[in-house]
Amino acid sequence: MSSSAKLWVPALLGISALPATAQWYETTGRAMIRQGDEATARAQATEDAVKRALLFAGVSIRSVQQVTDGLLTQESLQVESSGEVQNVQLVSEMTRDGYFEVTIRADIEPTEAICPTLAYRKKLLITPFKLAIPEQAIVGDLFNIGKVSGKVFSSKLEEVGHSSWPAAYNNPIDVTALSYLERKALQQQLGARYVLSASIDDVSLGGTTGTNWTFWTDADRDRYYHLQVQVFDLAEERTVFSQKYQTTALWPYRKSTNLDPDYHRFWETPYGQAAERILNAAAMDVEEAIRCEPLQAEVIQVKQNQVLLSIGKAHGASIGDTFKLVHRREIPDSFGRIQPLLAVTELTVKITQLSSEAAWAESVNADLLANIQAGDLAMPNRKPVDDFGDEADITED
Repeated sequence: MSSSAKLWVPALLGISALPATAQWYETTGRAMIRQGDEATARAQATEDAVKRALLFAGVSIRSVQQVTDGLLTQESLQVESSGEVQNVQLVSEMTRDGYFEVTIRADIEPTEAICPTLAYRKKLLITPFKLAIPEQAIVGDLFNIGKVSGKVFSSKLEEVGHSSWPAAYNNPIDVTALSYLERKALQQQLGARYVLSASIDDVSLGGTTGTNWTFWTDADRDRYYHLQVQVFDLAEERTVFSQKYQTTALWPYRKSTNLDPDYHRFWETPYGQAAERILNAAAMDVEEAIRCEPLQAEVIQVKQNQVLLSIGKAHGASIGDTFKLVHRREIPDSFGRIQPLLAVTELTVKITQLSSEAAWAESVNADLLANIQAGDLAMPNRKPVDDFGDEADITED
């Protein structure tokens, strides 16, 4: 599935109930039409469009099912319970090139304060998706389903990711077994604070469905796809997000039929379609979970009144962004484990030069930064954003 989104201002509609400056989001969701089932594709495309509208607006997607169900039965919907989705309208729907496309407009007004890191993207390490019981993959030759599921998940996250920046890491990591110094070294080496790990816990076959009247074929059976996803914060040694997803789908193939997930044919099957929907849902949940998580840049180098920070264009940083410098000291706790001790200073620096993942920043008061050293941190001041989480235009006429 894929979609697009844009900001839309209904200035010429003559809707007196709306203020003249009302802003709406217009999004388009798409879903493949499989085996001629347009009704299912329409429902999936509508849900996709609604989720993306909510994510783009920077609000919770908890009311997505209510909004979707309403749109499937009527052209305009008032949502009373959310307090965020004021009005949703179905703009158009069409079929094209084997896909069903649904376009909606949503008037979304965030009820929660915009978090200070919303305008920045956090680098998220995606570790290999593990297949928990490889023996279950024998039927269908699904041994690569973990690896390919990870790639599909990353592509889904790239589509919806305004706050996250997925980066593949090919080595599995047991983050819970790392010491503080190991976690710190990993952050410095890879430039990432957050690590996503996932396991596919069940791809087994269930019971038979229906009646098989032909002796030369195997009976149709259900097949499970159970996914567990976790996002871990290396800096604070805590779990940011953990969720299990479960689905079943028809597996109408002989035991000797191979459907390697590396090939598109697998993802066109009912089972592949169900797995893709799970991965799409997981990507949206992760994006929502990480949206307001902390972002800290590390001081890499100090030169008079300048510091080199581990944040750059890829994170959404811009020339002129300001950061508060933070001392980081490491002390042993009562169990002998090293723990960080952070102390916010009065020093503020402003970015003057940018590269992809690094930036030079200088003191706003031209003060020397002699008491700042490599390994200290910089926390972003609140970056101006508009009501929809996009960087605000603060240029004065």
